[in-house]
Amino acid sequence: MQKLNVAFVGCYQTNLNVGFALRELKKSVETLEKLSRERNFSFYPIREGVFDKDSAIQVTRELKDKEIDFVLIQSSSLAPGEIIPVLADISPRLGLWAIPEPTEEGPIPLISFCGMNMYGSIIGNYLRDHRINFKWFFGDVDSELFLNRFNLTIDVLAALKSLSCSRLGLIGGIAPGFYDLYFDERKLRSKYGVSVSRNEFSEILQKAISYPESKITKLADQIKKEGLNKGVESQQFEKAARIYLALEEIARENDYSGLAISCWPKFQQEYGLSVCSTIGRLNQNGIAASCEGDIPGVLSMLLLNYLNQDCSTLMDLVKLDTQDDSLLMWHCGPTAKSWADEKGVSYCPHYVDKVGIINDLTFKAQLVTIMRITNDGSRIFLAKGNILEEEKKSFDGSRGWIGNLRILEKKASALDFVNTIMVNRFEHHYPIASGNLYEQLMEACAWLSLEPIEMVAYQNYLQNPS
Repeated sequence: MQKLNVAFVGCYQTNLNVGFALRELKKSVETLEKLSRERNFSFYPIREGVFDKDSAIQVTRELKDKEIDFVLIQSSSLAPGEIIPVLADISPRLGLWAIPEPTEEGPIPLISFCGMNMYGSIIGNYLRDHRINFKWFFGDVDSELFLNRFNLTIDVLAALKSLSCSRLGLIGGIAPGFYDLYFDERKLRSKYGVSVSRNEFSEILQKAISYPESKITKLADQIKKEGLNKGVESQQFEKAARIYLALEEIARENDYSGLAISCWPKFQQEYGLSVCSTIGRLNQNGIAASCEGDIPGVLSMLLLNYLNQDCSTLMDLVKLDTQDDSLLMWHCGPTAKSWADEKGVSYCPHYVDKVGIINDLTFKAQLVTIMRITNDGSRIFLAKGNILEEEKKSFDGSRGWIGNLRILEKKASALDFVNTIMVNRFEHHYPIASGNLYEQLMEACAWLSLEPIEMVAYQNYLQNPS
């Protein structure tokens, strides 16, 4: 994770109660400094605050070389509006913060809330063409109302900064025929900051066969111990070890945070290996990896990983049950072992090619988030549900039945879910992460100006995309 650079500026009016304003400013600086150590962000406070345009200009000079990611501007009291266009130049992502009045009657000491309101209006109207994004805050620095909103913002912006510094590797191109996974890397770079590089299958294979036998035997034995072998030959574990090491080395050499791997047909045709389990192992060990050369898929997985500090998985939707409104999310076997229920992981040959290794596992019961960034990078599909505890029939591979479905917090039937993805012509891969990441992802949408896809309730008649 990248470390977030946060600046704090208190703004005050010299004709109001300066003593109250500066005490609140000082308390805020001290509390936020402590919080920065706890939450691991870099903190750059302007301790004396600003009160006019000239002092605001001096602040921008002080912060010029700090590469500030987020500026928290406190309306310590109602300061002149002319300071906001100056401070807004520090970063395109701002926080506007009002604090409670310290008295309840008599002359108003701060007029803080009105100040925040005015700053927001200046940004939205006078600076409209500058496309500055801000989030408002209210409350004492140690209040739950302030901290809940602020901590959420710190988590999300740190994840977005990490994403913007990430490099993705497309290994072997997009799998043949998967036309719905085509993407425009220029749009993804413009919106998210990620860069995409390409490595050919031949490069992976050349590395894989170059490793000494001693190194391969050690890793192959380690892989065997982590699951129950159901018919996989020893040679397949050795091949899997070689491919894993090759992909890991490619990621390390190129500083890739994620890999989109064209998992067929070349691996099967030219090396006699299905790499499903290897993809699961990459995910388990901190390298986000998607199947079939899915770059928007691994981009989505990486964002989920940054938000919950865990590993996600990539699934197909293969079955629905209208009786209990659940969906079967399944894939050949690319899920990390940490997703497995008490039965653990079994190693099996791929059901189609009969070669290689798949991670045969059933997901443990938990709340999960389903999220995918669309191929053009402008929208996301966001849903959540619960992995069912009850044992339902399912296909061999990595899989789980998900019920209690919600799309953007709206209760959804299985048919509503299917209708929404089909009406929107949605890509057929579904990144899934542990936990409820709804608030984090909705905030990410706001900072990135993404459109969340609304639920399209099931109807018998034809529905076209909006």
